[in-house]
Amino acid sequence: MIINLGVVLLFLAACLAPYISPAWFWPISFITLAFPFLLGLLVVFMVGWLFFNYRYAFLSLIALFLGWKSISAFLAFNLPAGNKPAPPSESLTVMSYNVSQFGLYREKDSKYNRQAMFALIKKQELDIACFQDFYTSEKKNDFNNREDISREMKLPYRFFSSDFNRNGMQHWGSIIFSKYPIIASDKVKMSMGPLSESLIYADIVKDDDTIRIINMHLESYRFNEKDYTDIKKIKNQEDTGLVATKNIIQKMREAYIRRSQQADIVGNFIRQSPYPVIVCGDFNDTPASYTYFTIKGDLQDAFLKKGLGVGRTFGGLAPTLRIDYVFASTDFRINSFRKIISDLSDHYPVIANLSLIGGGLREVEVNK
Repeated sequence: MIINLGVVLLFLAACLAPYISPAWFWPISFITLAFPFLLGLLVVFMVGWLFFNYRYAFLSLIALFLGWKSISAFLAFNLPAGNKPAPPSESLTVMSYNVSQFGLYREKDSKYNRQAMFALIKKQELDIACFQDFYTSEKKNDFNNREDISREMKLPYRFFSSDFNRNGMQHWGSIIFSKYPIIASDKVKMSMGPLSESLIYADIVKDDDTIRIINMHLESYRFNEKDYTDIKKIKNQEDTGLVATKNIIQKMREAYIRRSQQADIVGNFIRQSPYPVIVCGDFNDTPASYTYFTIKGDLQDAFLKKGLGVGRTFGGLAPTLRIDYVFASTDFRINSFRKIISDLSDHYPVIANLSLIGGGLREVEVNK
């Protein structure tokens, strides 16, 4: 019973994360990483008590009831039969994909990796492609330039953040490719510093409607090879694990705080859009987090509307990490959602098919 009570308290603390910014109290963000495991333990306790003393099962049941907002953001309960895209003339097919620089820093087969990734992307017949961790080069015999990529994917319009560049020839950042004309575009800095990235948006015109596409890559933990070695030490309970834990926690703390600040900027920007919005991005945070709920606001999560299960999108570290998203305003109907399990990047591409059911303009919530 004592253990059950401890799990309940930790679970409810994790459920408070959407309301508490890590910039104010960062330790709560670490608890959200354990959310799926705490949820599983509560279910085990609840079922277990039914066989011994059913009255104690109400403790877990009440906790699950109080935490339903976080549970409903973590799990999707949709049948595959209702997950079908609408005809291309009536919908938009949108991909969000952290392409990990197309395998630029892989030790082997980076050229093959890039070609295979392009083949996978082209096969999806996209209207909009939002890539994070994008790399392009203007150097001869280097990676294809943006014009070549547009032509290869049959997405002629594009907007690129180019947050970092080397000698004006090699570029890194986020990019939006579109089948439809872009009438306006810009980028918004989400934080300051030499490694800060931008939120980018592109206003596209489909038929007589204007739609705002938003793409972003939020602050990562910036783990390097040494950090991943340290994580192994922690798992193996080696003597050096204490020092390793301190370094890992410090990096994670800084990332949580910066993401919460970025989420505030992104959330306010979305709410001020004069057009229906589609939001894509690698948030580097789970659905139990302050980041997720702040950005989502009143938007629809395509996975929750048409997906099933936990929807893992990151191939490393843990089997429950859903950190890549497609959101849409209520002006849209979500027709389908799917992810492609592929090891070409450490992230899985996610694809949503949406139909615009409202007009091309909407009321704007002004942040006073």
